[in-house]
Amino acid sequence: MNSKKLFWELTLKLETFTHTVPVPFAVYYAIITQKMETEKWMIFVGLCLFFATGIGILGTLWRYFMIRRLFRKIDKIKFPDDSSNIQYTFQDQDYAKKVKLYIFKYPLIEATFIVFRWFAGVIPIVTLYTYLVEYTPSVVRSGIFTIAMIPPISFVTYYFITENSLRRLFDLPQIRNIEIKPNEIPKFDYFKRIVLAFFSLAALPVSVLSYLLYSIVKGETMVEEPLIPIVIVSCIFIVPLIVCSYIVAVTVKQGISETSKSLNELAKGNFNVVVTPTSGDDFGQQAFYLNNIIQKLKGMYEEIKTLNEGLEEKVTARTEELNSTLQEVRKLKYQQDGDYFLTYLLLNPLTIKEIKSDLIHVDFLLKQKKNFEFKDKEYEIGGDLNVSHSIHLQNKKYLLFVNADAMGKSMQGAGGALVFGAVFQSIVQRTKNNSSFQAISPELWLRNSFQEMHRIFEAFDGTMLISLVMGLIEEETGLLYFINAEHPWPVLYRDGKASFIKSEVSYQKLGTLGAEAFSQVKIFQLLNGDVIIAGSDGKDDILHAGGPDEKDWEVNLDENFILRIIEQGKADLNRIFELIGRKGEVIDDLSLIRIGYSNEIRKINKVSSEAKLKFRKAKKLYSKGNFSESIDVLLDLIESEPNANERLQKDLSKLYYQIGNFKKAMEHMEIYLISHPEDDDFLYFASKLFKKTNQLPRAIELAEKIRIRSPKKVNYLVHLFHLYLKTGDRSQALEVLKDLELLQYPKEDLTILSDYLK
Repeated sequence: MNSKKLFWELTLKLETFTHTVPVPFAVYYAIITQKMETEKWMIFVGLCLFFATGIGILGTLWRYFMIRRLFRKIDKIKFPDDSSNIQYTFQDQDYAKKVKLYIFKYPLIEATFIVFRWFAGVIPIVTLYTYLVEYTPSVVRSGIFTIAMIPPISFVTYYFITENSLRRLFDLPQIRNIEIKPNEIPKFDYFKRIVLAFFSLAALPVSVLSYLLYSIVKGETMVEEPLIPIVIVSCIFIVPLIVCSYIVAVTVKQGISETSKSLNELAKGNFNVVVTPTSGDDFGQQAFYLNNIIQKLKGMYEEIKTLNEGLEEKVTARTEELNSTLQEVRKLKYQQDGDYFLTYLLLNPLTIKEIKSDLIHVDFLLKQKKNFEFKDKEYEIGGDLNVSHSIHLQNKKYLLFVNADAMGKSMQGAGGALVFGAVFQSIVQRTKNNSSFQAISPELWLRNSFQEMHRIFEAFDGTMLISLVMGLIEEETGLLYFINAEHPWPVLYRDGKASFIKSEVSYQKLGTLGAEAFSQVKIFQLLNGDVIIAGSDGKDDILHAGGPDEKDWEVNLDENFILRIIEQGKADLNRIFELIGRKGEVIDDLSLIRIGYSNEIRKINKVSSEAKLKFRKAKKLYSKGNFSESIDVLLDLIESEPNANERLQKDLSKLYYQIGNFKKAMEHMEIYLISHPEDDDFLYFASKLFKKTNQLPRAIELAEKIRIRSPKKVNYLVHLFHLYLKTGDRSQALEVLKDLELLQYPKEDLTILSDYLK
């Protein structure tokens, strides 16, 4: 295709349409709607012929130069050629793209120019006629109605005809391979096209008939029978309707044909087919989508073809490679399981249950999350640890227990448990073998042991943390001493009901940097038949079905869950583990310690009515200040009523203190504390008694014991302050003073105590 051929094709189609549809419309319309003299008619017709001819010639010349200019641009496009020394630059590529986009835009240019031609013809005709002849309203109205009805149909027809004629340009070798993006071409989809065509077709008869009826009513028409021009206008209207419908149908057919042709080639297996977009309509957009699909199918086809070539050899090679990798994995797995097994061998001896007691029964349950197999045997490792020992402190037998949980999973947790177990076992053996460590109170032993382990784990800079509950139970009395370091609270099972034994203070994990200083040991009196269960958070970390339909999995957040389980399982560890498993999946290491206390001697026996009368008598004598007589009554009561012995020892000690017989007071004090070591108020009295007899080390020992149990009792702290002051230990006295300041002790009293230090 060359410029001349395209020029004559476009000119023939466009000008033929213009002079067979719009011009006859305009001429006939002007004839029947004007009523003027012959001379004026001649001038009006002459102006119409002059401008119609001139504008037609001007439009033809304009089209000639525009098409010629277009082909000159096409001829300037360079071809990318690897064999040539001429480089194909980005500027060349950009120029070629602009030319191709110009071809897309040219139909709009042609359609816009025909609208301009009508305006350039009608407006001068009306203006010159008014200037040369006279102002005639019918002429002005006919000009306005002509512009309203002719340009729309001309715009639509010119656009479609030009677009169809330019389609072949996209097959030119200079244009075909130029890549453009879908968003770069001007879009004019079929919805807009059909709507515009409909309104342009409707504007033609509506405008003519409306003005014709108006002219008939005003008496400005040249016809006597109005029905005749109406029929003629209707017949003329059929021509643009047929032409416009034909052009739209041809355009749609061409788009469908191009798409069908490409799909047919694709169905034959030709993946080299390229769909060229030739318009800005929906088919032009589909061309881009089809090209993307074809390229993807081509890539998939090439990939499948490549895979099928030598598939058997590739499968064999891949199988050998996988077998080799599998052997390496098995080797590494065996080495890893060996490391796990070594850790298991080191960790297993640290789970110790070394007790000898007729009063306390201990059971362990330990289920670590990490399971592994080594030499056809299954093992498990994790960060949980259960330990129990029998130790002696101050000539009393205690059960020592600890339930610990090291931070981290599998090896990390096992490493923490290994370090903790080794350190804790060292402390226990040191206590068993060294009498000086057995001479301290259970409160001090727990505090010192906790602080020592905390300092060791601090050396790991927070990478190894341990939560735990650690306690001592005095066998004879059943008094429980324990501390909790960010661990689940121990549970008391008494008379078929489970409840938490909580403390005012819960310390941070062992090894936590910047953790608060140790301050309190919790005590709790066990009764005959009581059961204590301590466990890690694995007993609470249960994954179970939840949500409205119980289809979502969620982690248990109910802290009372374990209480109900213990009650249902009647504090039996195996039964508890079974019930937990029924509720959901355990997602962490699980460890439990069960401690059952049984001491029939600790039952409180009733006293006789006579003994109660004697006790009231002694109390009345005491209130009157007759301390000696009150003592005699109580001593007689001890001989006659053995069941009242324990309580009376306390009263006798205080009475002897009142009369100044400190030796006797200490004898009865020692007897009472053997059976009632939990009585903090009496410990305070005992400390004051030792101070009175100038036994300051014993007084300080008891005062420190109370301080550990009840760190917020200011009267205990003031007493301890004076003890340290009396021994000359000013640094310890200052520490006690700081504790009082933290407890907001009155400033006036603090000032007085501070003056003692000065």
